[in-house]
Amino acid sequence: MTKKITIIGATGHLGHRVTAKLVEKGAEVTAIVRDPEAAKSMLPTQVRLIQGDVSDLASLRSALHGTETLYITLNSESLDTTAPFHTEREGVINIIAAVKEIDVQHIMQIAGVDYAYPQFSTEGMAYGTNAIRTGGINAIKASGIPYTFFFCSFFLDSLPKLLMDNQLAVIGNHIHPIWFTNSSDLAELVHNAIGNDAAKNMEFAVKDQQAVTYTEAAKEFFDSFAPEAEVYELPMDALDEMGLPEEQAVFIEHVLTFVQQLREEQVDRETRGILGAPKHTITSFAEELRNEA
Repeated sequence: MTKKITIIGATGHLGHRVTAKLVEKGAEVTAIVRDPEAAKSMLPTQVRLIQGDVSDLASLRSALHGTETLYITLNSESLDTTAPFHTEREGVINIIAAVKEIDVQHIMQIAGVDYAYPQFSTEGMAYGTNAIRTGGINAIKASGIPYTFFFCSFFLDSLPKLLMDNQLAVIGNHIHPIWFTNSSDLAELVHNAIGNDAAKNMEFAVKDQQAVTYTEAAKEFFDSFAPEAEVYELPMDALDEMGLPEEQAVFIEHVLTFVQQLREEQVDRETRGILGAPKHTITSFAEELRNEA
């Protein structure tokens, strides 16, 4: 039987690739997007596009009609908890208000592994956007609709975005291992969770096959993705010399400071037992991205 899934956030950095991989696996995918015409150039032609906006409850009610399994992949890049609207907070709350009126049987959402395992923070530091996404996560849990949360380690997909002039600067002192993950392995888990009762009302850690430091991961990744690229290290105060807009610089410094004090552990045994083990190494995923470019 063909697996069916509706995705909100399909055109995002991670969402578009997870969407494409689900299509490759034979899933029937519907994407709710703000601009269907713009989305056509970003998503496979097999994806059914429906206009909807998480800030517009009426549009969500219409767009979600007929949905049984919903996957939410939204992301905040702000530390301002006082803002009146965040897609991961008010947006998700609107989604839940809409799906309560429809026969949705399963909701899945992505978040960071640190949200579920705050003990990984060696200095007790909290990741700023978690305070924003908490409202949406709580709304899903309180909805009474079976849910699955994917609490993911850092995505290798982000590394090519950080490459500038064939150089990647690793900023900060990164000494702790991270269990990186990737969009291909996440898509496999999402696909395996569709129609799977064992995945309902569960929280799954999503990790790679090995734990390495940020610097080690970057070097291994670019050895395959772009061998000519140079990976080098800079102290945190180098951000001050990059001329970034203040809000962006504050957010990046927060992220890097958080990452350098994070020490992950392998906590995905339940994930592997129910949904399957990761298939990619850092090198094999880099090769996959290179071949797609």
